[in-house]
Amino acid sequence: LNRKENIMAAKQYKKLGCLDVNPTGGCAFEVQAETEGEIMRLVADHGKTIHKMTDIPPEMAAKVKAAIKTVSVNV
Repeated sequence: LNRKENIMAAKQYKKLGCLDVNPTGGCAFEVQAETEGEIMRLVADHGKTIHKMTDIPPEMAAKVKAAIKTVSVNV
């Protein structure tokens, strides 16, 4: 019997959630993306639409960047 098995590979992603930035904020938003730049873009969109932020101040951007985690995902 010759049987090919699917072998899953791990891929590195960036992950961030609102609770990572503000643990008492109560927002369960989480995002995962391939790059830090994509995470920042998605977080900025979320901040504008959900949290009514007109812009992201530099200190908030720094806090967001510091909270980004790298995770392995099987693909």
